[in-house]
Amino acid sequence: MDYAAYDEEEQRLVEAVTAKEIPEERLWTEVERLRSLVPTIEPAADRERAERSLASLEYALNYQVPPMSDELAAAIRIQSRAMAGNGAPAERFELLEAAIAEIGQIASTVSGAEATRIRNLSEPLAMDLEAIRVTSDPDHRGTPGSA
Repeated sequence: MDYAAYDEEEQRLVEAVTAKEIPEERLWTEVERLRSLVPTIEPAADRERAERSLASLEYALNYQVPPMSDELAAAIRIQSRAMAGNGAPAERFELLEAAIAEIGQIASTVSGAEATRIRNLSEPLAMDLEAIRVTSDPDHRGTPGSA
């Protein structure tokens, strides 16, 4: 399976969740179905990207009780679009940066644990940013202090 086909499946689930159109019992069946697709994704870099995306989705879904807020649902949609984005490294970089900023803006409108959950949705996006830096800049050595 290629990443685009997997991502299409994940996006359908995200849309159903954020539209609150999927019953809880079916939700976890669908998550397990997605999990079974991940090992079939080639190449390995795309499989790793799908693993990160699914892990992030599961993280967000585990906070669905109490009911998912509109802010969290909006942040999940932004994260999903950014994770699914394609294009040249510069375009992906710009998309990921914009998504991180949007998620931060949403998080600033709520407080406490909800704000933290929303901010945490930026972590896989930041990891993708770093991967782009590493693959785009052969002299990139990581963050200061690492080597």
